[in-house]
Amino acid sequence: MQHDESALVREAMRHASERLARGEKLLPAAYMLVRRNPQTGAVLTYPTAIGMAIEKPFESQAEYFEFLKTLRAEAKRLEAIAVAIGGEAEAEIEAARGPSRKRVFYLRIEDGEGIHHLHAPIENVKLGTLYDAGDVPDDLPEPLLAATTPAPTVH
Repeated sequence: MQHDESALVREAMRHASERLARGEKLLPAAYMLVRRNPQTGAVLTYPTAIGMAIEKPFESQAEYFEFLKTLRAEAKRLEAIAVAIGGEAEAEIEAARGPSRKRVFYLRIEDGEGIHHLHAPIENVKLGTLYDAGDVPDDLPEPLLAATTPAPTVH
Protein backbone atom coordinates (compact mmCIF):
# COMPACT_ATOMS: atom_id res chain seq x y z
CA MET A 1 0.00 0.00 0.00
CA GLN A 2 1.39 3.38 -0.97
CA HIS A 3 1.95 6.17 1.57
CA ASP A 4 -0.90 8.41 0.32
CA GLU A 5 -3.36 5.53 0.53
CA SER A 6 -2.67 5.19 4.26
CA ALA A 7 -4.80 8.35 4.62
CA LEU A 8 -7.79 6.24 3.62
CA VAL A 9 -6.97 3.69 6.30
CA ARG A 10 -6.65 6.40 8.96
CA GLU A 11 -9.95 8.00 7.87
CA ALA A 12 -11.78 4.65 7.87
CA MET A 13 -10.40 3.73 11.32
CA ARG A 14 -11.31 7.17 12.72
CA HIS A 15 -14.85 6.94 11.34
CA ALA A 16 -15.33 3.39 12.67
CA SER A 17 -13.94 4.30 16.11
CA GLU A 18 -16.28 7.30 16.38
CA ARG A 19 -19.34 5.17 15.50
CA LEU A 20 -18.37 2.50 18.03
CA ALA A 21 -17.79 5.14 20.74
CA ARG A 22 -21.36 6.39 20.14
CA GLY A 23 -22.64 2.81 20.51
CA GLU A 24 -23.54 2.54 16.81
CA LYS A 25 -23.07 -0.40 14.47
CA LEU A 26 -20.47 -0.10 11.73
CA LEU A 27 -22.46 0.39 8.56
CA PRO A 28 -20.86 0.05 5.13
CA ALA A 29 -18.72 3.01 4.08
CA ALA A 30 -16.52 3.89 1.11
CA TYR A 31 -13.48 6.15 0.91
CA MET A 32 -11.57 7.33 -2.16
CA LEU A 33 -8.34 9.16 -2.82
CA VAL A 34 -9.25 11.32 -5.82
CA ARG A 35 -7.56 13.66 -8.30
CA ARG A 36 -10.68 15.69 -9.17
CA ASN A 37 -12.94 17.91 -7.09
CA PRO A 38 -16.26 16.06 -6.57
CA GLN A 39 -18.33 19.26 -6.95
CA THR A 40 -16.59 20.96 -9.87
CA GLY A 41 -14.61 18.22 -11.59
CA ALA A 42 -11.53 20.46 -11.52
CA VAL A 43 -8.13 18.78 -11.18
CA LEU A 44 -6.90 19.00 -7.57
CA THR A 45 -3.36 20.10 -6.71
CA TYR A 46 -2.95 17.05 -4.44
CA PRO A 47 -4.96 13.83 -4.20
CA THR A 48 -7.72 14.30 -1.62
CA ALA A 49 -9.54 11.75 0.53
CA ILE A 50 -13.33 11.74 0.43
CA GLY A 51 -15.79 9.35 2.03
CA MET A 52 -19.41 8.34 2.26
CA ALA A 53 -21.29 6.20 4.75
CA ILE A 54 -24.27 4.08 3.85
CA GLU A 55 -27.25 4.77 6.12
CA LYS A 56 -28.36 1.15 6.55
CA PRO A 57 -27.09 -2.35 5.85
CA PHE A 58 -27.54 -3.62 2.30
CA GLU A 59 -30.81 -5.53 2.03
CA SER A 60 -29.71 -7.74 -0.86
CA GLN A 61 -26.75 -8.71 -2.96
CA ALA A 62 -28.33 -6.76 -5.85
CA GLU A 63 -28.36 -3.60 -3.71
CA TYR A 64 -24.68 -4.17 -2.83
CA PHE A 65 -23.74 -4.64 -6.50
CA GLU A 66 -25.64 -1.44 -7.41
CA PHE A 67 -23.60 0.39 -4.76
CA LEU A 68 -20.39 -1.05 -6.29
CA LYS A 69 -21.50 0.06 -9.77
CA THR A 70 -22.06 3.61 -8.49
CA LEU A 71 -18.75 3.58 -6.60
CA ARG A 72 -16.90 2.35 -9.70
CA ALA A 73 -18.44 5.16 -11.81
CA GLU A 74 -17.49 7.78 -9.22
CA ALA A 75 -13.95 6.40 -9.01
CA LYS A 76 -13.64 6.83 -12.77
CA ARG A 77 -15.26 10.32 -12.81
CA LEU A 78 -13.04 11.60 -9.98
CA GLU A 79 -9.90 9.80 -11.22
CA ALA A 80 -9.50 7.87 -7.96
CA ILE A 81 -6.09 6.39 -7.25
CA ALA A 82 -7.35 4.33 -4.30
CA VAL A 83 -10.71 3.08 -3.06
CA ALA A 84 -11.51 1.56 0.32
CA ILE A 85 -14.70 -0.18 1.41
CA GLY A 86 -15.23 -0.85 5.09
CA GLY A 87 -17.84 -2.18 7.46
CA GLU A 88 -18.61 -4.73 10.12
CA ALA A 89 -18.39 -8.48 9.68
CA GLU A 90 -17.97 -11.68 11.61
CA ALA A 91 -14.70 -13.58 11.18
CA GLU A 92 -12.98 -16.61 12.58
CA ILE A 93 -10.02 -15.40 14.62
CA GLU A 94 -7.19 -17.56 15.98
CA ALA A 95 -6.70 -17.17 19.72
CA ALA A 96 -4.78 -18.95 22.47
CA ARG A 97 -7.79 -21.22 23.08
CA GLY A 98 -8.26 -21.92 19.36
CA PRO A 99 -10.35 -20.27 16.66
CA SER A 100 -13.53 -18.38 17.56
CA ARG A 101 -16.06 -16.20 15.73
CA LYS A 102 -15.53 -12.51 16.47
CA ARG A 103 -17.02 -9.21 15.43
CA VAL A 104 -14.50 -7.35 13.20
CA PHE A 105 -14.10 -4.17 11.22
CA TYR A 106 -13.05 -5.08 7.69
CA LEU A 107 -11.41 -2.85 5.13
CA ARG A 108 -10.85 -3.71 1.46
CA ILE A 109 -8.40 -1.31 -0.19
CA GLU A 110 -7.67 -1.16 -3.87
CA ASP A 111 -4.78 0.96 -5.11
CA GLY A 112 -1.99 0.96 -7.70
CA GLU A 113 -0.29 -1.95 -5.92
CA GLY A 114 -3.35 -4.23 -5.93
CA ILE A 115 -6.03 -5.26 -3.47
CA HIS A 116 -5.46 -5.42 0.28
CA HIS A 117 -7.81 -6.96 2.85
CA LEU A 118 -7.46 -5.72 6.43
CA HIS A 119 -9.40 -6.38 9.61
CA ALA A 120 -9.45 -5.24 13.23
CA PRO A 121 -11.27 -6.96 16.09
CA ILE A 122 -14.13 -5.06 17.71
CA GLU A 123 -14.13 -5.47 21.46
CA ASN A 124 -16.88 -3.68 23.36
CA VAL A 125 -16.78 -0.17 21.87
CA LYS A 126 -13.18 -0.12 20.64
CA LEU A 127 -11.27 -1.23 17.58
CA GLY A 128 -8.30 -3.49 18.11
CA THR A 129 -5.14 -3.62 16.04
CA LEU A 130 -5.60 -3.56 12.28
CA TYR A 131 -4.16 -6.68 10.63
CA ASP A 132 -3.46 -7.54 7.02
CA ALA A 133 -5.61 -10.57 6.18
CA GLY A 134 -2.93 -11.78 3.78
CA ASP A 135 -3.56 -13.40 0.45
CA VAL A 136 -7.32 -13.97 0.53
CA PRO A 137 -9.64 -14.26 -2.48
CA ASP A 138 -11.31 -11.00 -3.41
CA ASP A 139 -15.08 -10.90 -2.97
CA LEU A 140 -15.77 -8.42 -5.78
CA PRO A 141 -16.52 -9.67 -9.28
CA GLU A 142 -14.22 -7.01 -10.81
CA PRO A 143 -11.82 -4.35 -9.51
CA LEU A 144 -13.18 -0.89 -8.67
CA LEU A 145 -10.31 0.97 -10.33
CA ALA A 146 -10.17 -1.03 -13.57
CA ALA A 147 -11.52 1.82 -15.68
CA THR A 148 -9.74 4.77 -14.08
CA THR A 149 -7.12 6.79 -15.91
CA PRO A 150 -3.42 6.57 -15.03
CA ALA A 151 -1.76 9.31 -13.01
CA PRO A 152 -0.71 12.32 -15.05
CA THR A 153 3.01 12.69 -15.64
CA VAL A 154 4.53 15.78 -14.05
CA HIS A 155 7.62 17.28 -15.71
